[in-house]
Amino acid sequence: MDKISEVSVADSRSLKLVNCQMMPIRIVLVFALSFIFISEKSFSQTPRADSLLTVINSSADDSLKVRAYLDLGQEFLSSDISQAIHYLDDAILIALKIDYKKGLADAYNLQGRALANQGNFQDAIFINRQSLTEYQNLNDKAGEANILSNLGSIYYRMGNSSKALEYHFQSLKISQEIDNKLRIGTSYNNIGTVYQKSESTLDDALDSYKKALDVFEQIDYEAGISTVAMNIGEIYFLEFKYDSAIQYHQVALEICDGTIDAPFPLTQLGEIYGILGEFETANNYHRRALGISEKLDAKFDLTQSLIGFAKTQKRQGDSQQAIRTLERARVLALEIDAKNELKDAYEGLSELFALAGDYRTAYENEINAKAVKEEIAKSSTDEMIRQLQFEFELSQKEAEIELLQKDTELKNAAVSNQRIVIFAAFGGLVMFLFISISLFRNNLSKKKANHLLQVQKEEIHAQREKVELALDQLKSTQAQLIHSEKMASLGELTAGIAHEIKNPLNFVNNFSEVSYDMILEIQELRSRQQALDQSSGNSRTEDDKLEDELLRDIRINLEKVTHHGQRADAIVQGMLEHSKIRHGQKEATDLNNLAKEYLNLTYQSFKAKNKDTEIKLITDFDPKLPKIEIVRQDFGRVFLNIINNAFYVLNKKPLKNLENKEDYIPTLTLSTSYYSKPQGGKSVRISISDNGPGIPDKIKDKIFQPFFTTKPTGEGTGLGLSLSYDIIKANGGEIKVISEVGKGTTFVIELPAQGDLS
Repeated sequence: MDKISEVSVADSRSLKLVNCQMMPIRIVLVFALSFIFISEKSFSQTPRADSLLTVINSSADDSLKVRAYLDLGQEFLSSDISQAIHYLDDAILIALKIDYKKGLADAYNLQGRALANQGNFQDAIFINRQSLTEYQNLNDKAGEANILSNLGSIYYRMGNSSKALEYHFQSLKISQEIDNKLRIGTSYNNIGTVYQKSESTLDDALDSYKKALDVFEQIDYEAGISTVAMNIGEIYFLEFKYDSAIQYHQVALEICDGTIDAPFPLTQLGEIYGILGEFETANNYHRRALGISEKLDAKFDLTQSLIGFAKTQKRQGDSQQAIRTLERARVLALEIDAKNELKDAYEGLSELFALAGDYRTAYENEINAKAVKEEIAKSSTDEMIRQLQFEFELSQKEAEIELLQKDTELKNAAVSNQRIVIFAAFGGLVMFLFISISLFRNNLSKKKANHLLQVQKEEIHAQREKVELALDQLKSTQAQLIHSEKMASLGELTAGIAHEIKNPLNFVNNFSEVSYDMILEIQELRSRQQALDQSSGNSRTEDDKLEDELLRDIRINLEKVTHHGQRADAIVQGMLEHSKIRHGQKEATDLNNLAKEYLNLTYQSFKAKNKDTEIKLITDFDPKLPKIEIVRQDFGRVFLNIINNAFYVLNKKPLKNLENKEDYIPTLTLSTSYYSKPQGGKSVRISISDNGPGIPDKIKDKIFQPFFTTKPTGEGTGLGLSLSYDIIKANGGEIKVISEVGKGTTFVIELPAQGDLS
């Protein structure tokens, strides 16, 4: 392994499928260049620390001391990071003193790796960028590719996938230029790892892994082949392509069997054969996975192996053994604080106890699973906030460095001016003419220095404004994250309630309809019988009349039950629609055409129900509006909800607080515009206005809350605007309402856009 690049390794052997959720992805960094970037003369074996110290104490060659300190840092990197950093600091000081550029670049490289292993990502990124600058000045393409890969892996560990991909692709490009096969394969594998974090990019991940496998097979690199084969096998497992998954996991096992890497493919093979019903084969794989994990005292792998084994035992019908296996996994997960595995264990136990009829214990485990899930979600949100804070602090540090550099330039300019004055004074002792010329030059230099100072002050002011803007954006993003978490929890709760209500509600509706039909049949039969009795001369008794009256009352009651049951069903459908996750494909959409289409569609639907009402429609579409990447169907629902609400209020008679109600004409205005924002970037604005009665200030802040409505009972669920708000936020936009009582209401939607305003 290339020791510099091991910063990219993320220990994630926990690959499994839980309710179609992907767990942390197994990656490997295969920069096995045998320390090519650290030592110009490679050692066949790593020297002992005391031997290296002897070299340092006895050598008079400072460049040799730098190499020895680098090897010492390498020696302690896996056992004592603080000591390693101490030796690397010594290497940096000597390299700076003797202007040893290569040694300085390598020292920064190793120090960046050490800081990343400590979890100090901010300083690690800063040091890696210094190393990158040194390699670029040396035109060292291999070192440059190495640092770019390190930066990509640090951002991956921080959860910033877009930044990680940016650096990995840069590393790949340089590796291809210098035809370094090992780095090319590594870059493809790391790119696949980032893609595999999302279900939507699984195909891209698979393509990258296959490219990596092809490169590793060309150079016969077994460690890389094994790891990439596991990654490919895991993707096929997620896609339910079990034959292909078996094939690739077997390839990996031929290389890594008996090692710490073996439990993962063994566990997945056990799960696959369990799904296929071949339980004897499945159990053999699971037992091998458990045996290796126990032998190597790999508690994390053992926990995952136990969870996989329990799934197979459940499929085999051995619920009691599955419960015992999961209990063991639960204890281990608590011991090593593996939250994802703990959640899986609780969920599995809940299902098994429910199957066994022990609903109390099942419910307790379900509650525990939800509690762990909330901890995971909270830690994810906290991590995102910490990352944003880190980006802000990093930009501050860079701004401070830039200010220090400018201050140094000013001081150097001042020193230069002082030298000019001294030389001018000395020359004045010889000749008055030289004094005059020197004074003139001094005055000119001061003017230039003052001008430079003014320019730099303006630059400092601009930097301060950028930092303040970044802080405002950080606070805004933090508020959005908190709101998203609240809405996600509310959506989950809503879905659960709706599903629980749905089944009994269906029974109510179905049986009320059946009962209603039965009453109609009874009434029809009685009518026939009464007709026969009248023809036979038999008159109706008081009991007959009472029975007819009771049947009529029952029929009326059933009509009411059916009506209100259907209303409740509509509310439940609205709740489910509000809570469900969308997987629509984003596509470039002409918002002008989409808005016009849904305006016409909504108006036709409105006119079909309200033929006597006329509403004036005004449109003003910006012809320069670019196409926007959105989910077309979801955004159509946004237009539908807002326009329907406008038509509803315009259909009501003018209220007493409407201005000029004698000349009142119900009017709806829909407009679009494309503009540049003051803080930079371009945006699309959509405005939907009506001249209705307006929204009172006391309820304006509540209209986007789920289930809030001002409509009478039965005419609305209060989910339309809440759903629209979530759709717009999911597309990176904002929605706000501007309303004045008596004059009307305007909904303004703003979306980020790309394009040219010219």
